[in-house]
Order: sequence, then C-alpha cells, then structure tokens
Amino acid sequence: MSESKDFNAPENNEEFSKERNTWRIKMAESAELRKKAIELTLMSNKFKYGYQFEWCGVPIIRHPDDIVLQQEIVWSLRPTHIIETGVARGGSLVLSSTLMKLYEKSGKVLGLDIKIYDHTIENLASWMINDQIKIFECDSASKTAEFHVQDFLKDNKQPVLVVLDSNHTENHVLNELNCFAPLLPVGSIIIVADTIIEEMPKDYYSDRSWNVGNNPLTAVDKFLELNNNFIKDLSWSRRSLMGECRDGIICKISN
Repeated sequence: MSESKDFNAPENNEEFSKERNTWRIKMAESAELRKKAIELTLMSNKFKYGYQFEWCGVPIIRHPDDIVLQQEIVWSLRPTHIIETGVARGGSLVLSSTLMKLYEKSGKVLGLDIKIYDHTIENLASWMINDQIKIFECDSASKTAEFHVQDFLKDNKQPVLVVLDSNHTENHVLNELNCFAPLLPVGSIIIVADTIIEEMPKDYYSDRSWNVGNNPLTAVDKFLELNNNFIKDLSWSRRSLMGECRDGIICKISN
C-alpha cells in the first residue's frame, strides 16, 4: 500500500515512529472504533473467520491482527524459548518456531494441551525433528505442566514468551498464571488469549464454561491484584484492532 497523497510522511524513521505511536494511542482510546471492531468480530464469527488461516501450511486458529502482533513481540523480545498452552491444530507452534528462526536458529517451542489429536501430531511431524517443537499432553495448570516448563527452561536465563490459549475459564487461566509466573525470568511476556470474551454479549459462549465475568481477562485482573511484579503492557495489548487479547498482555518486571 502506497502512502496516501494527503499524508506528508516524516522523512526519517524516528519522526515516523513518533507519529505512528500517536496514531496507536488514539486508536486504542477510541471507544467508537472498539465498538465497531467487536461488531465486526461478531459478524465474522458467523463465518468462522478465525479458523480460515494457515501458517507455513498448518492451520492456525488466530486472527491475522494477533499473528502480526506476535511477530512484533517476538522480534522485540528475541526469546530463545516460547511456551504455548492450547495446541489446537499446531499452527501457532509453527508460527513461534519460524519467528524465532529469523534470529535464533536453535529456538525451542513447548506446547501443552489436555488433548493432542492425531491430526495435530501429523501436522507437526516435520517441525518436531531435532526438538524444534516439543508437545506434551497434560492439563496446562497442573503440576505435570509445571514440571515440563521447568525442564524446558532449565538452562535458560533470558526472557521468555508465553501464550495461554487453552481453557478460558477464570479459574483455569489464573491457575496457569500462578503455575508459570514464578518460573519465568524477568522481562518475560505472557500473552493471555481470548480476553475479548469480557467484551462479548453475555452468554455468547452458551456451550462453554466461560462467560462475561468468568474469563481470561478477569483472571489477569485477579492475578495482577496479587502479583505486583507483573504489569499490563498496553503498548502491545491494544495494538490489534480485531485481536482477541486486548488488555491481556502482561510483562514480568521483577522477581
């Protein structure tokens, strides 16, 4: 997309960065735009929009906004280890692996899910060679999950990226946060997916256990009330227009 003729683009990157940050802040503060984004999300859900994309040929159940946002976070943080809960069809794990390979050839990804299906193992077969991606079947808020994370991070001292995208009830997400948070180095970032549930109509997920008032966002808020060594990073979490993790990206600032 070329630059608009009625926009005088700054001539240097520093000025463009400042200008862009201004746009981002204004967009994040716009209640009208957010309302329209939720309306569009609800409409697109009728067509399973979030299920229509692939990453390197593997289905990825993510909105494009959040895929691009994760790329920016990974490029900025430069983790050598990424942990994800909720494996689904494997595309998100492949996303994490390929993003790390842009700067870190030996980057590792750990995926945890209470049920890993045969089609997922088939999708990930070539990516699990040389332990690029490891997957384990377990409750991601359990002692077993804690053991796998400890083993995965045992020689790592650098900030880690964690993506929580499994069971979306407040209790489960809060247990995941309490399980993983003490194991993460300072500077690590946690993306808590589907905080958007709090903005959806009540009982929209009538066939699920989560709802308005009982979801990943309420879990994040409770977690932060009790853990002042983590903060919300709004510079990331309000960036994507049709994203599912608004106000759900937190950063560890101290032990």
